[in-house]
Amino acid sequence: MRGFSLIELLVALGIVGVLSSIALPSYHQTLQRSHRQDARLALLRIQQFQERHFAQHLRYASRLAVPADAESLGLDPTSDTGRYELSLQGGADGLGYTAIARVRGRQAGDVDCAVLTLDQGGRRGSEDAGGHQHLPDTGRCWN
Repeated sequence: MRGFSLIELLVALGIVGVLSSIALPSYHQTLQRSHRQDARLALLRIQQFQERHFAQHLRYASRLAVPADAESLGLDPTSDTGRYELSLQGGADGLGYTAIARVRGRQAGDVDCAVLTLDQGGRRGSEDAGGHQHLPDTGRCWN
């Protein structure tokens, strides 16, 4: 007789199950890391718009709101894919800002890099879900 016995089939399924349980978490971490690019690009776009705003108004904007005016950049408060909520903290004198990207939706499982920040000096920071800040971020989340 040719073919597989039930025991051989169960052993093969067990091996596939063990390999899947090892590989799946690593795959999800890789996906989360790749989706951080959405936040990095959104923060760099805010930085670009802020520099343009500063050249026109001699001060940085304090809001992202639409439409653009002397106090806002006219940008959507979510990243392109919707995985990050964007906000802007302006300095009281208009000479500084911090752009912030917070995880949301399916990306909320990224507890290592729950918040990414970028300020007027180009300093990159991050914060994990526990509230521990990493400033400057030396490659944890900005890699």
